[in-house]
Amino acid sequence: MIEIKSQNDLKQYLMEGMYYFHDDALFQCSIVTDHSIITTGSIDTKLNVSIEAGGFIQAKGNIKVGGHIVAGKYIKAGGYIEANRYIETSGFIKAGRFIKAGRFIEANRSIMANESITASGSITANESIMANESIEASYRIEAGKYIEAGESIKAGWWVEASESIEAGGRITAARYVFSLNYDISAKSISTRRLPAWRKFWAEMPPLRRWREQILDESICWNDFKAIPENEAREICAWEGWHWILRGQLECFFGLRHSFQPPE
Repeated sequence: MIEIKSQNDLKQYLMEGMYYFHDDALFQCSIVTDHSIITTGSIDTKLNVSIEAGGFIQAKGNIKVGGHIVAGKYIKAGGYIEANRYIETSGFIKAGRFIKAGRFIEANRSIMANESITASGSITANESIMANESIEASYRIEAGKYIEAGESIKAGWWVEASESIEAGGRITAARYVFSLNYDISAKSISTRRLPAWRKFWAEMPPLRRWREQILDESICWNDFKAIPENEAREICAWEGWHWILRGQLECFFGLRHSFQPPE
């Protein structure tokens, strides 16, 4: 194993504009560099030690960081990628196993894992988020294009994508689940709040009688849950609703705990 005890220790491993290690690398101090970091083994650090690289960070094995990990180009590991704080890159993040962060995971392009993707904060990507197993975040899960999970998707806030959201199992969000293309696939969906904005709901025919109240931001959305059950059922029965909106309305009014896509 190669031990890096100071920034100066890196100099001997500089080859063709990158730091190249022919073994596992243990970083005992935080590193900030404009170059890339690559190893034929794994990358590990002491507690609270972070790695920031202007290029890419790549390991044939695992990447495990006690602090945070940031790369200008991409972060890639044949094994897992794990940080006690956050994982961030202007490119993509790809792991042969799982990706896990104590705070957030953020990529300007895509986030991909052969196993699961988990964060105690948010998981966001300007392009796609893909995992063969589950995707779970304590806050939001949001992608500029699509989100795909072989198993479940779970968010403490919302799950949102511009194109599509697909899960082999259940999608659960404490707030809402929404795709701008209305393209969502899952065994079941469970939400508690409504997607979109107040003006959208205020203009829907079944809700127009409450238009002024809906547009009044001093009135909490949860106050509308007090609508009598028979009126709530009448609102949800309107044939003009897309199934994604009807299902989340039914969950919002407490008429059901979850709903399924149509056959």
